[in-house]
Amino acid sequence: MFKTLSKIMVLLLVTLGLLAACSSGESNDPDKTTLTFWNRLPELTTQFEDFIATFEEEHPDIQIDMQTLGASGNQQYQTAIKNNELPDIFVTANVTSLQNLVDQDLLHNLNDVVTPEVKEEFYPGVWSENFTTIGEDIYQLPLNSGKSSILMYYNKDVLKEYGISEEQIPSTWDEMLEVGKDIYDQSGGGVYGLIMGAEANWLSDMTINQMATNITPDVHPSIDVARQLNYKTGNPDFLNDGNVETIEYLKTLMDENVLSPSSVEYNESTAIANFAAGKSAFYFDGNWAGSVIMNDEEGPGFENWGVAPMPTKDGGAYYSDMVAKEGLMVSNNTEHWEEVQTFLSYFIENGYQDVIVESGAHEPPMDLEVSDPPFEQYNKINEINGENSIATPSIYEKNSDTIGFIQDYQGGLSYSTGSILAGYLQGEVSDPSAELEKAQEEAQNVFDENLEKYENVNQSDFVFDDWVPFEPYTTE
Repeated sequence: MFKTLSKIMVLLLVTLGLLAACSSGESNDPDKTTLTFWNRLPELTTQFEDFIATFEEEHPDIQIDMQTLGASGNQQYQTAIKNNELPDIFVTANVTSLQNLVDQDLLHNLNDVVTPEVKEEFYPGVWSENFTTIGEDIYQLPLNSGKSSILMYYNKDVLKEYGISEEQIPSTWDEMLEVGKDIYDQSGGGVYGLIMGAEANWLSDMTINQMATNITPDVHPSIDVARQLNYKTGNPDFLNDGNVETIEYLKTLMDENVLSPSSVEYNESTAIANFAAGKSAFYFDGNWAGSVIMNDEEGPGFENWGVAPMPTKDGGAYYSDMVAKEGLMVSNNTEHWEEVQTFLSYFIENGYQDVIVESGAHEPPMDLEVSDPPFEQYNKINEINGENSIATPSIYEKNSDTIGFIQDYQGGLSYSTGSILAGYLQGEVSDPSAELEKAQEEAQNVFDENLEKYENVNQSDFVFDDWVPFEPYTTE
C-alpha cells in the first residue's frame, strides 16, 4: 500500500511540475523556439501579454517567455550585464549607457530589422546618439516618441462642485494660487487645489526643471542627459532664477493651503489615488499618468478628468525633454537571431498600435492615426506633450566622448532639485538658495574633475551658441 501511495505521490509531483513549467512560460515542445523577454515598464505589461499571445498564435513555432521586472529590476540588469547573461530581448537596460553596452559587446545591432526603408517610417528625432544609435548602427528599437513632459491633470467633479469652469483652469502661478485658495476655503479645508507625489524626487525633479525653463530657458530640462547644464555657459547651473523661484513658489502654495501638505509623503500612485478621490482639483504628473488614472486594476479607474499644460510664472511657454529613452534591445548572445527578427518585425508592424497606443501611456514613435483612442483624453495629452517637447542640442552627437563624461558627472552628484524641494517642504531646509549653491559647487567640482579625466572632452562641447530655446534645434 505504501508503495502504491508513493507511486501516486511521485506521479502527482511530476504532474504539478509540468503544470508549473507550462504556467511559467517554459516550453517542453522541442519544435518551438523560446525567446526570453524582460519588460521593466509595468504600464505596458497587460498589453505586452496580449500582444505576445497573438504573436504566438500567428507564429506557433516561437514562444515568448516574458518577465516583468519589479523593484529589483536594476539589480537584475546589473547582474545580467556583469555575467553576460542578458535575455534575448529586453526593454532598455537603464543602469548604464547604450555606448557602454556596445563597448562591452553585449548588444546585437538591429540594422537587419530597421532597414533604411523601415527607418523612414519613424519620426526622425527618435534616432539619436547613445539612445537608439551608435554612429550608423541601430541598437534600440524605440518604444515611444520620446516626448515626455509634466502635465496638469484636473478633476472635473471637484471643479464643478466649487463652481470653476474649465475656462478658468490656471495658466499662471497667480491664477493657480487664487483658484487653489478658493477651493480650500469653500471646502472648509477638506479639499486642496493641488496634490503632488513629491516623495518621488525624480518626479519633483522633472516638475521643477520643466517649470523653470519658463524663467531660465538656457538650462537643459533633462534629468537623464544634461542635468542642470547651461547650454550657453557650458557649466552646471543649479543656482539659477528658474530653480530658485519655482521651489519658492511651490513652498508658497503649501503655506497658502493650496498644495496639500501630504504631498511630501505621497509617491506617484498615492497622489493619483487621492486626486481621483476628490482630495484635490489639480495634480502634476507625466504624460503616462492618464493611463494609470483610468486603470481600474493598477489605478483608481477614474474617468471624469481633463488635462492642461502646466502653469508657468507668466503663463508663457515652457519646454521639456525629447529623447527616445525606452526601447527594445537584443542580446548579442542570442542563439535565435532569426526568431528575434521575426518578433521585432511583427512588433514594428503591429506593436505600436496594440501595445503603445492601447496602453495609453505613451505616444508611438511613428505617425499613427489614433481614431479609436484607449481613453477620451489620450489625444489631448499627446497634443499638449507635443507642443512642449522640443528638440534640444545633443552633446553626444557633437562629441561622442561626452557619453562617458555625462555618466560619471551625474553619478557624482548627491543633490537634486527634487530633494531640495522635499527638504524645504518638510522644514528640513530653511534656505533653498543656500542648498542650491552647495549643489552648484559640488556639480562644478565634479564637472571640472571629469574635464581633467576625459582628455577628449572640453567645456566647449557643452556650449551651443546657435541654440534658441523654445525653437526645435537642428544642425541642418
